[in-house]
Amino acid sequence: MSEDKLVFSHNEVFKPDPNNKNQIMMKIPDELMKKQGWSEGTKVKISVGDQGTIMIEKAEGDKDE
Repeated sequence: MSEDKLVFSHNEVFKPDPNNKNQIMMKIPDELMKKQGWSEGTKVKISVGDQGTIMIEKAEGDKDE
């Protein structure tokens, strides 16, 4: 079974925090949000793969869903 994957560069996902130069912000790309049917406030699970890839999935079974 093949997974659908979207690939983004780090510059598309990670941006400096304009309010704190020592922090980095992560923004989930709009293309991924739309494809997954997510909106602001959707709870996600973020994990890092063994090759440094970042995997983002909707958090399942969260009691606040």
